[in-house]
Amino acid sequence: MTQAVTARRDGDAFQARMFWRKAACLLDTESPIVRVGFENGPKGFDDIWVEYNPPIIDQQGRPLWREHIQCKWHVSPGGYGYAELTDPAFINANAHSLLERALKAQRVHAPGGEGVRFRLVTNWRIERTDPLRTLVNQRSSALRLDRLFVPGTDRSAPGRVRKLWRDHLGLNDDRLRLLARTLAFPRPLTRSMTYAPRSTFISVSAACEGSRRQRAPSSTTMWYSSGWPRASWNMTGNRFAPPARRKD
Repeated sequence: MTQAVTARRDGDAFQARMFWRKAACLLDTESPIVRVGFENGPKGFDDIWVEYNPPIIDQQGRPLWREHIQCKWHVSPGGYGYAELTDPAFINANAHSLLERALKAQRVHAPGGEGVRFRLVTNWRIERTDPLRTLVNQRSSALRLDRLFVPGTDRSAPGRVRKLWRDHLGLNDDRLRLLARTLAFPRPLTRSMTYAPRSTFISVSAACEGSRRQRAPSSTTMWYSSGWPRASWNMTGNRFAPPARRKD
């Protein structure tokens, strides 16, 4: 029982930490992030959502307007691979895998395979020997379609990935490509980014790195609490507007 309570507490803190890293960008006038929300969106990717305006550019050079993020915290160290994405137990589910939930979300929110991204954020790494590791772009965290759909048989490394995912989802290669365009599997953050005391300061420059057009002043900070946002954050329907900067 104690271990279960600890796991739930740490999982909630991890999700909150990831939320605040995105919400911090609302303080950055050069950030394209305009809205951030939590516990809302397609099932399986409803932990956090982020809207961009103007859109950021995805791995194919096309506009990306929204990201839906699923946070998955593991108490023990470990890793995952392409097969775990077809296993409901990987996300503590009974019936539907992460890929099945991603497919349902993609059909509703990104039927053309663009404009929206579904991102898994976890403290586990992709296993070094797993074929999925070489298929993820280290900069964008998106799947490299040129490698996943390289011509070859199902016996090749990318062929085994395609076959398992096709069979699991009941798709052909063309339909699988649309789904794959919307998926992202970022590397785990460092411990200092995934764990923090109950209250601390987050540097807006650090939190928004990679999603801004220009760097904000390094002195810009935001107060962070391991709990969820309060009324001072102008909460309306789980949507947030930038608050006044904290003065100390």
